[in-house]
Amino acid sequence: MAAASGVGDGLVPDHCTYIVSLRTSRSTVRSTWVRSWTYPRETIVTRAQENMLAHYVVKGRKTVQGWFFRVDAEIFHLLTACQNAHALDGGVAEIGLHHGKSFIALCLSLQLGQRAYGIDLFDSQHLNFDRSGKGDRSIVEQNLVRAGVDLSSVVLDGRPSDQVSAPDILKAVGHVRFFSIDGGHWAGIVRNDLRLAEATLGECGVIALDDFLRAEWPDVSTGYFEWLRERSRPIVPLAIGCNKLYLCEERYRALYRKVLDDSSFLKVFLSTHYDFGGNDIPVYQKFAWPEGWNLRTRVEEYIKLYHPDLYVRFRADRSSRRR
Repeated sequence: MAAASGVGDGLVPDHCTYIVSLRTSRSTVRSTWVRSWTYPRETIVTRAQENMLAHYVVKGRKTVQGWFFRVDAEIFHLLTACQNAHALDGGVAEIGLHHGKSFIALCLSLQLGQRAYGIDLFDSQHLNFDRSGKGDRSIVEQNLVRAGVDLSSVVLDGRPSDQVSAPDILKAVGHVRFFSIDGGHWAGIVRNDLRLAEATLGECGVIALDDFLRAEWPDVSTGYFEWLRERSRPIVPLAIGCNKLYLCEERYRALYRKVLDDSSFLKVFLSTHYDFGGNDIPVYQKFAWPEGWNLRTRVEEYIKLYHPDLYVRFRADRSSRRR
């Protein structure tokens, strides 16, 4: 596909393809389960664009095969909306697209002039050593277009992530404000992916690490702690979602925490606060405890996991009746 207009020769490596969304006017928008955001004049974002992202987070993502829980989709939405509201500039990136389920949410948050970089093995599945996901370039492109993401400025890179360099990303999309990692699950590649994210992250950037502390993939946690010991920037834990660890630089932690803490949606799923490495973080997940749960709790937890928006509405209705 042709590159977007205004892109200089040599900006995007030959092994990449371009795709993405068009952003056109200024407006005040309302985010799902979030207060109204008034965007600064420097920020170019449309009501239609924000509505597309809100719809995708709640309903549209269900039409895309993959793994992107509602709580994590809400966190993506809240944090990218906060960045847009404060005119925090930068591109977005993801390692491990599969069919684009979470990548679409990042693309729909882009403002005019911003770009997205997606890394997946695509046609090189023989390098997918732990058989986690099965990226398909044509399906990703179809899903992006169906979600309202125009062919224009998204870079799709089919190389293994340990062959992608920080300059590759920086030249194509600039510094990254949201970097999602859901690639290989062995310690060495997780450490590599976190290094790549750290090297390309803007000062306001957020990293989302998938499968952290998940029993099926213990090496993800090993890779994280190995990277943590050697990191060169003050990047600290921000929150744990349903299946992701969120990280950001220390000085932006208070801003992002307030956005999460103020969310009426996330309050319903908050299980605890925990001192994690000297940082108090909210945890929005609860592991199943069948021997300790009575029937009512089992039903409630089932609805929370599989019908989260229904559960939130039920809780809201119950609270209003009690007043």
